Amino acid sequence: MSTFQSEYETSTNAIDSIVSTQLSSVSNWLNVPGSLVKASSTSGFSWGFNSGNSVYICSLPCTGNWKEVDLSAYNVNSILDLTTDESNVYILFTANSDTQLLVSDAASQGVKTVVTVPSSATSIFSTHTYIWAQDAMNKKLKCPKPCSMPNWQASSETSIKITSSTDSTVYGIDTAGNAMQTDENISSWQPIGDVKGTIYGKGSDGTLYGIDSNQSAFSFKDKVSSLYTNGLDPTYLSIDQNSNSLWMTTATPGSTGNIFTRVEKPDYSTLMNSITPLDRRRDKIADEVETKYARQTDVMVVNKQVTDIIAFFKKIFNIDSSTAKKANAQSGTLQDNIRDTQKKLDEFNDVQPVLVGLIITLCAVVLLYMLSYSLLGSITHVFAILTIGVGLSITGNFSSSYK
Repeated sequence: MSTFQSEYETSTNAIDSIVSTQLSSVSNWLNVPGSLVKASSTSGFSWGFNSGNSVYICSLPCTGNWKEVDLSAYNVNSILDLTTDESNVYILFTANSDTQLLVSDAASQGVKTVVTVPSSATSIFSTHTYIWAQDAMNKKLKCPKPCSMPNWQASSETSIKITSSTDSTVYGIDTAGNAMQTDENISSWQPIGDVKGTIYGKGSDGTLYGIDSNQSAFSFKDKVSSLYTNGLDPTYLSIDQNSNSLWMTTATPGSTGNIFTRVEKPDYSTLMNSITPLDRRRDKIADEVETKYARQTDVMVVNKQVTDIIAFFKKIFNIDSSTAKKANAQSGTLQDNIRDTQKKLDEFNDVQPVLVGLIITLCAVVLLYMLSYSLLGSITHVFAILTIGVGLSITGNFSSSYK
């Protein structure tokens, strides 16, 4: 039993180790070294800017190896916003008295273009077709991608503040704090269930992520659920569907900075591929123990029944430890009696012919007297004597020949 227990505990400890060291790590936020106002990732790179108006790039998976992007050629005064799409990065900044938009490839290796934004925009958003720019009064402009020329078009909609976007959807918040959504042309805003707060993006499975008025992160698909943030107050969230990752910046830094990332939807298949064989091994061990226990129980039951039967017969026949000796002694006595009886029987068989001859002779004499005495008289005695002599002679001869 100790072997089974040891094997079972070994498998259990292995499962516990996988769960504690791997499963927990994919659901917790990783603190990436650095300090940024906003971070966003695309095409294998994470981009961000800090409060010092510097822009940084980090190759994914980012472990803090941030590299500053050289923007010295653009006379940057302040970085206002940054966003990404599937292949490009868009940086909104001020240079002198102008608001400008810089477009770069995700790896920051190609040619960068800069166009002027004809408004005091403070934020930018990317959809499949447009780059949207928005100012503090919710006035909006859109520029058809790749926006290499300042072909900006004004929108008359100012009631809703844009908070984020995907390829096909623009998300916003109204004056009452209700989350709203519309298409990329901002045709008509619609409420998102009963969600209140700022939507910052949508995951690959349609889950929306946002921050409410209490600076608490949440997710929404069928219902609003709290999003664990390591107890920190998030200031910005972004979602990279390509790498299945969430990025978060916080008001209070962690041990190595205020940048955090985690897998959006953990892929448990790899973990289950490790756990399942161990779990099957535990089941097999348990089945083996159960089978052997059942067999042992059956043997014990049979042994008990045999013991009970033996005790029953011993009780009936009064069998004890000396019974065999008594039986042997009785058997010996019986055999002696049989031999004696056989000897006497043999002796009787030896005298049997004589007795038979005597009986026959006696019967003949009696018949002689009964039949002849009245006729012959005393002469009958002579014949009787002769009969006895003949009978004895015949009996003697017969007895000798029999032996």
